[in-house]
Amino acid sequence: MKLDTGTELPEKFVLTKEFKNTYDLINKTDTNLFITGKAGSGKSTLLEYFRQNTNKNFATLAFQGITAIKAKGQTIHSFFKLGPHFLSKDDVKELRDKQVIQNLDTILIDEISMVRADLFDSIDLSLKKNRKNEKPFGGVQMVLFGDVMQIDPIVGSDDEVMEKFYPSGPFFFNSKSYSKKDFKQIELTKIFRQSDKKFVNLLNKIRMNKLQNEDLSILNNQLIKRDEVPKDTIILAPTNRKVDDINNTNLYKLTTPTFNYNAIVKGSWKDKEHPVKKEIVLKVGAQVMITKNDTDEPKRWVNGTLGIITFLSKDQIKIKIKDKIFSLGKTKWDKYNYKFSGNKVNAFSVGSFIQFPLKLAWATTIHKSQGQTFDNVSIDLDTGSFAHGQTYVALSRAKSLEGISLLKKIQKKDIIFDARVLEFIGQKLESKYISEILKNAPKSKKKIMPKSTKSNSNEWTTSDDNKLLALYKRNVPEFALAKILKKSITQIRERIMYLMKNN
Repeated sequence: MKLDTGTELPEKFVLTKEFKNTYDLINKTDTNLFITGKAGSGKSTLLEYFRQNTNKNFATLAFQGITAIKAKGQTIHSFFKLGPHFLSKDDVKELRDKQVIQNLDTILIDEISMVRADLFDSIDLSLKKNRKNEKPFGGVQMVLFGDVMQIDPIVGSDDEVMEKFYPSGPFFFNSKSYSKKDFKQIELTKIFRQSDKKFVNLLNKIRMNKLQNEDLSILNNQLIKRDEVPKDTIILAPTNRKVDDINNTNLYKLTTPTFNYNAIVKGSWKDKEHPVKKEIVLKVGAQVMITKNDTDEPKRWVNGTLGIITFLSKDQIKIKIKDKIFSLGKTKWDKYNYKFSGNKVNAFSVGSFIQFPLKLAWATTIHKSQGQTFDNVSIDLDTGSFAHGQTYVALSRAKSLEGISLLKKIQKKDIIFDARVLEFIGQKLESKYISEILKNAPKSKKKIMPKSTKSNSNEWTTSDDNKLLALYKRNVPEFALAKILKKSITQIRERIMYLMKNN
């Protein structure tokens, strides 16, 4: 079983009016676009249709290697020759070979929700510098594909420097180079991945953090025991620790000889900073993921490619990728620290880590699964979800509810939503999403919002309702509504849903 590593047009592809109009905007204009839509709405398919049919000079880029290869493109970091650390303007260099970048009409970026603000600003600076053009993005048309309701960017150990230079948030829309007035927002509305309307509506509720107890019950009916995971099912988990546990268990089951490979480490490294394990334990037959892009051209693999170990010796590893076998060499990673000087950030190497760029891959993290589609997926939230959109991404990888199995029950606290995303998408789009949920909700004879006898904080007067609706229509954020009306954010959200359905 392996990850889907290529985007192709569906066998029964239909160019919908929505696709045609959006394609024409990309192909016939130089308008900067942010193309969004729920999971499974065909964002990657539209990108592939454009790739096959346009006459424009374009480049397709993505943050993750596995996403880049699916889109038949390149990672952002490799295209612009940027380092894997916090990026300041001093990290943006003139490229040796400018021919491609100077002749570009359009850049398409897939899975934009993963792109951090400093990386997005570096794209803008690099295009200006290497095209000798001070227009936004050097005059190149930028087309961004993605859903900000899904996983947010990784900040990691850069949290302090990101907070200093991007106090409003780490998302691409928090960058200095992104402006709503310069990007036309298009939403794809038809869902292709899932056809079951009930499942689609369930996913929509999770996406907008509007899940009710009865919805959780439907999901948790998919609970199975650990020894009941179906064949050809990939396990998605929120943490590297849980993924390691699953992979090590599967490795132990193989009866082939064990080989150990130790890293050469210079400088001071914490365990959590290791790009791969300091000691990698492998067996022939193990399923593995390559964790760094191939340096050869044409590239034989990227960060995220899966394969099966076919041969091991003291100094050699051979991997089968699809139907071809390749030898894999060691890779060097550098560790960087930062020095502040005014508003300037300087990165310098303080250590190196040399090891085979591999990790076991019977399971993968939810973060790595974004953009993938699976017939069967088993979700193990372990100690719980901890990031914006994480549970939504995991569940929406499946084509149907029947294709999902749970190794642990999902709780309301596992549905995490970043309020900054809500502010970005705007009140109009938020209201649209909520209306869709209410429209598709089953009719109930029970009162949706019974008053609580335990606490006066749950009671709503007519005056409260009028004030809430008036402020909501004026785009007052939820946290401010909660303070004004002395309610919790959950109570505010539930009351808005109730009022919109009954008014």
